[in-house]
Amino acid sequence: MTAEEIRLKRSKRRRVIIIAIAIVVVLVTGFFTARPALNAVKAWQARRHAAKAFAYIDNANWLGARKEASAAYQLRPTEPQSVRAIARFLSRTRQPDALEFWQQLEKLTPLTREDRQDEAAIAIVSGETSRAEIAVQALLESKGADPAGWLLAAQLAIQKGAADDAMSALGKVFNDTNATEQQQLQAALLELALASGSEAIDARATDAWSRIEKISRGKSAAALDALVLLARRALSGQKSASGSASSSEEPTARREASLQPGGAYAPVGGQMSVVDLQHALEAHPLAKAPQKLIALDLVEHADASRRDELIAQGIAQLKNGDANDLFALATWLNSKKEFEKTVEAIPLEKALLGRELFLQYLDALGGLERWGEIKQLLEGDRYPLDPVVQGMYLARCSAQLGEKAAAENNWQRAREAAAGDPGKLITLGDYAEKNGIVDVAQSAFDNAAIQSPKLRLAQQGRLRLAQRSGDTGKIHAVLADMLKIWPNDDAVQNDEGYTRLLLLGSSSSERGARSDQQGESSELLAPSSDLQTPSSELRALSALAEKLVERNPRSLPHRTFLALARLKQNRAANALSVYENITVARGALTPSALAVHAAVLAANGKTEEAKSEVEQIKIGNLLPEERALVEQLTKTNH
Repeated sequence: MTAEEIRLKRSKRRRVIIIAIAIVVVLVTGFFTARPALNAVKAWQARRHAAKAFAYIDNANWLGARKEASAAYQLRPTEPQSVRAIARFLSRTRQPDALEFWQQLEKLTPLTREDRQDEAAIAIVSGETSRAEIAVQALLESKGADPAGWLLAAQLAIQKGAADDAMSALGKVFNDTNATEQQQLQAALLELALASGSEAIDARATDAWSRIEKISRGKSAAALDALVLLARRALSGQKSASGSASSSEEPTARREASLQPGGAYAPVGGQMSVVDLQHALEAHPLAKAPQKLIALDLVEHADASRRDELIAQGIAQLKNGDANDLFALATWLNSKKEFEKTVEAIPLEKALLGRELFLQYLDALGGLERWGEIKQLLEGDRYPLDPVVQGMYLARCSAQLGEKAAAENNWQRAREAAAGDPGKLITLGDYAEKNGIVDVAQSAFDNAAIQSPKLRLAQQGRLRLAQRSGDTGKIHAVLADMLKIWPNDDAVQNDEGYTRLLLLGSSSSERGARSDQQGESSELLAPSSDLQTPSSELRALSALAEKLVERNPRSLPHRTFLALARLKQNRAANALSVYENITVARGALTPSALAVHAAVLAANGKTEEAKSEVEQIKIGNLLPEERALVEQLTKTNH
């Protein structure tokens, strides 16, 4: 080869080597950078879905929010915005599982003030006191603690039974010039929750209603809410000691387990008359169909003879409105049992404009006992309903038509459709319970509790069904389950202790029979009786009751628990002293509270007073062990 050929060959070889090296470099670089690039793309897509989810949450579009938040989390579960979207959605829809995601998010990035507020709110709703305390404390310790933080602090204090701490937190809201009208209104409602059950005028209730009335004189959305509160109080027809109307609704901020005697309050109204409220509702710039119908109710409340005229007026105003107006009209007419007028004012074609409106239309047909028409509409798929709802309604129709097998099949279809979805299971359980189908309701609530043990609605459903059975052992078994989940919840501690105290008075044969009936649930009672003698357990229960009363002296349920504990310790005089310095409205006394009080009176030789108490009790509403407390008094009366 010539020198030139050798040179060309070497040059070609160098080019090949360089190209090969470049290819290797590209491959190696691609190998190490492809995954980060892919992750970066996924993270960007996840943040985009999360942003959409936040927008949907702000507009209360929960279906859209759930879809976008789930998409974000599936794309990138380690992206902080993805976790935040899921946590916020679950918090705003009151699902206890949100707490796990807040904990996960805190490991990825520091929580913002809004994050802490959502975390604290869902922790309070779920009864997770320790988690709520941490979140609330973080909010209050941060720079510039705001009214939202103090409101959460007040809610937590109310849940713990610390009335003075709650009022202190509410005072911060009332005195904060930056607090919005909505926050002022929420604070007033919490103040109502703290009002006592005394028949005398309560200073807290007086102050709260005064604040609500002040807010109601504005033109904002909060003012409209305040007007509705005042109107509902007037429509309740109850009177306080001053002669003004009082609310018949216990505030949602005061959460009590359902066995407890409820703590009522005696709100005292201001100067607005029924006519004033009516005019204010009608003239409010934000008032829509529901508020205008409440205004008509106020007129009827003042003059019942105008009922037919007012119903005709409401129909004329709203029958040509949109789906929201028609839904409000249908709900209003059905609440007045005017089912025929509902069907006349809202024909089927209009009823198909929306799901909730269609269900109101079906309810009206049910009120008219036109079950055949309802079944035809449901089976004809004129309006596509969720399979769970469709199955429930068809089951009821079949039952009303005497089609037992069809009813059972439809209940089963509804159960299958709801399986795995706690929300749908709760809907099914509530509807079945309302219609007396206990086995379906029990199955739905039990499955919901298995799917989401911390879902309060599921556990409360189980508790209601246990109470319905009248079996103290079953009630205690459910409360024992709840106590494991919410060990620091005063209401659950009170009810579990109270029912356990009742069971201590049962004979061994009664316990054996109850254990046979309960099956597995009786195991929950075993640790208490096996590890402690009745006397030591009685002392422990008495100590628990004393602590509960110390934390919340105004609570009648706690005092009832303590009085029963002392009575079973043969400390009759001490049991009677429990009722000192507490005055409770007669309507707030449950059969359980009356039975214990009567037994205490009798043990102290106040037999006539005890008999008077017993005469006010519907004995059938007492548990067997409670009936035993007053058995001798009832025999004497007869």
